[in-house]
Amino acid sequence: MTHPARITQADMDRALKAVKAAGISNVRIVMDLNARTIEIIIGEDVATRPAPNPWDSLLSLPNEWDNE
Repeated sequence: MTHPARITQADMDRALKAVKAAGISNVRIVMDLNARTIEIIIGEDVATRPAPNPWDSLLSLPNEWDNE
């Protein structure tokens, strides 16, 4: 027998609907399965954003092997 879900799809739907109803566009949702909680973080700090990866610009360029 499997265990019941710690956080159900209905829980996630309620959290997302609440965020949309509040008119918030920049939000991060963190699920803690052990504590069975859903944390909604409004806004995003510049310090918490990952730094851009310098390889991204190189890897997005077409290379000579793509045409083979």
